Amino acid sequence: MGVRTGIVGLQSVYWPNAFANCLSAMSHAELVGCADLGYDPNLISISLGQTPTEYAAAYNLRLYHDPVEMIQKESLDAVCICAKNTQAVRLVEQVAPLGVAIYIAKPMATTVEAAERIVKAVRTHGVIATSGTTERFDGGIREAYQQFKSGAIGSLISIRALHQHGNINSFPKDDWYWEEAQGGPELSLIWYAADVVRWFAGSEVTRVYAEYDNYLSDRSLFMDNGKIILRFENRVMGSIDIYFSVEDFRFPAYEVELIGTAGAIRTQQSVYEGTVFTKDGVSNFYRLQNSNLLDEMSHWVACCQTQTDPDLTIEDAQRVIELCLACRQSAQTHTPVALPFGET
Repeated sequence: MGVRTGIVGLQSVYWPNAFANCLSAMSHAELVGCADLGYDPNLISISLGQTPTEYAAAYNLRLYHDPVEMIQKESLDAVCICAKNTQAVRLVEQVAPLGVAIYIAKPMATTVEAAERIVKAVRTHGVIATSGTTERFDGGIREAYQQFKSGAIGSLISIRALHQHGNINSFPKDDWYWEEAQGGPELSLIWYAADVVRWFAGSEVTRVYAEYDNYLSDRSLFMDNGKIILRFENRVMGSIDIYFSVEDFRFPAYEVELIGTAGAIRTQQSVYEGTVFTKDGVSNFYRLQNSNLLDEMSHWVACCQTQTDPDLTIEDAQRVIELCLACRQSAQTHTPVALPFGET
């Protein structure tokens, strides 16, 4: 029998359907229930595009209001949390004592304190937990990582990561993503690239400088373009480009460039091959066109079965949140910010 799972929170444009589709596609998972947290069905339908009853019927799930009741009555092994970013910490603290594994829709927190509380709840109760999606499971990026770890370009000197995510106007006008308290692209988009540069660098960031601006998103409180410079403990230099102003033209969602002591690697979402540059010339590697979320969630479910930490640990997620918040402070103050980062 597969890992028995449920969805906690339905007020989201993307996550409830994405989680349900992935879990339903896995032979080692069994999706049986969802909890709407007792919210007004009309409020949920603004984001989800359907009422909780309609959603539950579409996936043949039993619908609950209370996640604790769902977990207990359905004897769940694991849950996916997809609620407002500010509410994830409360939900983690509510379900972790029940012993269920947890997958938290990114970004898992909007403050340093909330991220610390999530880590404490997970480790106190000994549950398997992660947050995502990340770029780690993109086929090209994962192959680039394997090439790098095999020594193809020597020691890493610098890394550049790009993340492009369309335009905020794709969100319904009354969706909670527009609320300043939820963090917007400062947290939800920098998340992807911030994790991937940490992953490749194998080190923590010691200093960050960020510049933001809003060029095309008139109704948004947030930036729609960002440039970030990073310095790591191991001397690796990094940079991040965030684009949230892409509309009516196609552009890659992910791109990574690595410069090493003996070569370089580039990979990009929209092409079928990555490229390795060394003294022996230029070579290509096949770029697997995969589903990031499906592969990442399948990995998480497997970790639930073996009771081992996922590739991205809950502490990794905490560090990424702290880096995102440090970027925000840097952009607001127009000065570099040192890490570890603590809010004042």
